[in-house]
Amino acid sequence: MPNNQRNEEHEAVRSYAIRRVNPFRGVMQVIEAEEGRALSCNGVVWEILVRARQSSDQDCPARDNQGKIYYRFAMWSLGDGLLRRANSPADDQDYFDLAAKCEALVAYVRARHQQLPFKLEDNRELWLFDSDNNSPLALLASLRPGASLPASEPGGWSCCIGANGSRIQRRFPQSPELETQVWQRAGLNINKYWIRRSAGGDGVVETTGDTISANKFPVLLLEENWTNDEEQRRACEYIRWISPSLLTLQQLDKATRTRIENNLNVQAISIEHHWRLYPEIINQKLLNAARVQSRIEQCS
Repeated sequence: MPNNQRNEEHEAVRSYAIRRVNPFRGVMQVIEAEEGRALSCNGVVWEILVRARQSSDQDCPARDNQGKIYYRFAMWSLGDGLLRRANSPADDQDYFDLAAKCEALVAYVRARHQQLPFKLEDNRELWLFDSDNNSPLALLASLRPGASLPASEPGGWSCCIGANGSRIQRRFPQSPELETQVWQRAGLNINKYWIRRSAGGDGVVETTGDTISANKFPVLLLEENWTNDEEQRRACEYIRWISPSLLTLQQLDKATRTRIENNLNVQAISIEHHWRLYPEIINQKLLNAARVQSRIEQCS
């Protein structure tokens, strides 16, 4: 293949990652092309979303924040191959068009899956601020550069989805208490700001242009320092609880990553969902032990 053709393909197919926040549940890998997108939250199973024509809008569509229409067409993994969704487009021409796009996206995944994890690109962040010292308290949302703002901002900070959490991250036992203490610290006059983060970690508030130094942002996306002993303990327990997902973050220093790895036994059952997307592993023995614990817990 000529060099110019390879460069054109490289520019046409983009690979990146974004964080799954509020609550934080790790990172999502994205391969994006004209044909659509392939998404994976564990580096194994990929959801294939193909760019749909308007006529396919009624068939399980999904829209991005720029109005593009996608059809949730299939799931794919290296071990199990392609599994199409049961509800196919009624129009044959639509089906063949979507199937061809799906094949192209699977080819892109095959060519890139060994490059995981992709670089995080969601450096436009919405932070909830501390009412006392006016500093970042908890991350509420994040976007890639150029993405449109959501129609409505998150109404609050959450540490869990649903009554019992999910298969990949069970409900933190003190979820209501932790969410309450975060909002009490935010105060009655809630302050939330969209901030653009630089590669070095510094941030610029979009509405004011004020600069916030990197060391003011909680590295693990929630403030860890609290004056009340009970609140301090609860925040630390939460960080320990979600350690398997936190290790997917890509800018942790060695000391922080080591600290988080030491907590992997707390909720080891979620290890298998996340570990392939860890950018670095400090202590392989700890990870191996947690994976064994995870298998035991899944069988019990």
